Amino acid sequence: MSVAAPVERRFPRTALMKLSPIKAMELAASRISGVVSLAQGIPSFDTPEPIKAFVQQKIADGSCAKYSLTPGLPQLRELIAESLLREGMHYDPDKEILVTCGSIEAIASTLLTLTQPGDEVILPSPSYASYQEVVRMAGCTPRFAALHEENNFAFDEDAFERCVTARTRAILYCNPNNPTGTVFSQAETLKLVALAERHDLFLIIDEAYKDFVYTREPYFSPAQVAAVRSRIVRVYTFSKAYGMTGWRVGYLHGDASTVREILKIHDALVTCAPVVSQYAAIAALEQGDPFIAEFRRAFKERRDRTVEYLDRLSHIFDYQKPEGAYFVFPRVKDTIRWARDSRRLAMDILEQAKVALVPGVAFGPSGESHLRINFGREMHDIDLAFERLDTYFRQQSATVPSPVVSPVVPQATEGHAVTRRHPFRQLAVPYLRTLARHFLRRTKPQVIAIVGSRGKTVMKRVLGELLGTRYRVRTNPRSYNTDIGLPLAVLNVEISTQSLRSIVRTLLRATWTALFSTEKPEILVLELGIRQPGDMRELLQTVRPNIAVLTNLTPSYSTDLEFLHTLQNEMRVMCQELGSQCQWLIDGDDALLREIMPTLATAPVLLHRHQWSPNEHGLLLQSNGHGYHVTRELVGESDRVSVQAAVMVAERWTKLTGDEINRFLAGEEGVST
Repeated sequence: MSVAAPVERRFPRTALMKLSPIKAMELAASRISGVVSLAQGIPSFDTPEPIKAFVQQKIADGSCAKYSLTPGLPQLRELIAESLLREGMHYDPDKEILVTCGSIEAIASTLLTLTQPGDEVILPSPSYASYQEVVRMAGCTPRFAALHEENNFAFDEDAFERCVTARTRAILYCNPNNPTGTVFSQAETLKLVALAERHDLFLIIDEAYKDFVYTREPYFSPAQVAAVRSRIVRVYTFSKAYGMTGWRVGYLHGDASTVREILKIHDALVTCAPVVSQYAAIAALEQGDPFIAEFRRAFKERRDRTVEYLDRLSHIFDYQKPEGAYFVFPRVKDTIRWARDSRRLAMDILEQAKVALVPGVAFGPSGESHLRINFGREMHDIDLAFERLDTYFRQQSATVPSPVVSPVVPQATEGHAVTRRHPFRQLAVPYLRTLARHFLRRTKPQVIAIVGSRGKTVMKRVLGELLGTRYRVRTNPRSYNTDIGLPLAVLNVEISTQSLRSIVRTLLRATWTALFSTEKPEILVLELGIRQPGDMRELLQTVRPNIAVLTNLTPSYSTDLEFLHTLQNEMRVMCQELGSQCQWLIDGDDALLREIMPTLATAPVLLHRHQWSPNEHGLLLQSNGHGYHVTRELVGESDRVSVQAAVMVAERWTKLTGDEINRFLAGEEGVST
């Protein structure tokens, strides 16, 4: 009897591939009764009735029974060309547009055309999980360029540059990005185009979610740059915008010489896209615009509801506000069990809470410690899912955070592992504190500390954005707010516990930064994390803030009352320790914070919600005798309170002008560095 050969020999092309974790999670959820799924990116809406009626007519008159031309129905390609022209893109419907079986077939055909086995393709991390597998299917190697999470997962040009080798052939990305909801700006996109030109690379852009953008900045595609059309392949699907995920139809367009070659692969794979679906696409382009607008409004409402829930669970998650698509990608805080093992956490949530989410590691190396949440489902599903998540996290006991903060290394859960690292921690913390204090004495930045139970991450981001319009501002990344994370944040050094070598390398880099770095931040905005009694005194050994912002302590959602009182007592310690050395901005509507105020040596500035009122332009914020018209998008209470606090800090303790503040409140200014 013959023995079967190993998988690697029998199936060499698929041996390194795996089923998408998104599909795997949906399969697991299908085996459990009563699951609420916020996993797979399927919108809740059905295909609009006019599209279905048009297709039914075409089926009835026999138009769908035969193949179309391999590039697609001429009528459809002409309609696509007209829609592209309205968006500033000029493409020939006969030679430069190809109708495909959805976007993933378009991407697969493009990669099989442009690459050879052994080539490399650069992917942002995090990005859509299936990109990795289609790259491997083509015999290529994915290289991951980490996005800048603290800047809402923006492109990091240097990270892309570091990925380029002699074997790099293309960059593949999604805009708006799945899973983060980031909308990459025109400036970011043009930098990526310039990088592709420098290194003679193709850019493959998947714009499946381009119709769901919630910012006022006009959407920009590199396909609008006529000078580089020879290296651009742009992909689009009708699945998301028109509620047509089951129809499997999309298109790609590019330079005629490129599309001519892709057509050969497309013909070999599928002959043509399903004709019935091509007629659905015709109806979508002719009659679908009102439905897109309706879907966009609904998704924005669901995004806002989801963000409000995440604000209430701010002791569990940090998040960046999604600007497009219908996903949010929150980071799980280190105090949560399995925060560094997103597969295990997602599976436990599925089994215990009956909520399906996608583990962040599915989207690339920097996706670990995150979960992807799809807010494209019905509102009642979102409400029920977060109700169950609230119950789940209340029932979980918080684990001891790992000694150092690392976004990619699983926490040690065995007792002996924690014990083995403990001596290192005892040595490392005092050393890093000493380095951080030396850096602060040498560079003399103004330090703004944020303490509270809700909205600290949003507050940090908004303060950094406003103050960064004039000053050199730095904020602590992610959860770098503990006794060891805070000095690392001051030194602008990230650490991984993956090996002793990486730890030693980090300590050397921290030493060099403290002693020799030429960086001179003018303002540090630092979130202080409190987990237990005594934490505040530990943190104040690293920094002595010039300004302290004390955010909400009032119980909300599932917050543990015992923890709130611990946090309140630690804030008292802060007030007593800093005394008159510090300026104070306090949420004056919070009862627990009002109890702290008698311990202050100086009168605080109080923030009150009645300072807001609606007007014909949006909202009016009254502060320090000024009336500010606020037209920038504000999502949830944390966003509104953070903007209010940022304005109050800026007008009292910085040199920002009223014009600069007004531009920020109109959403016109950029983000801090």
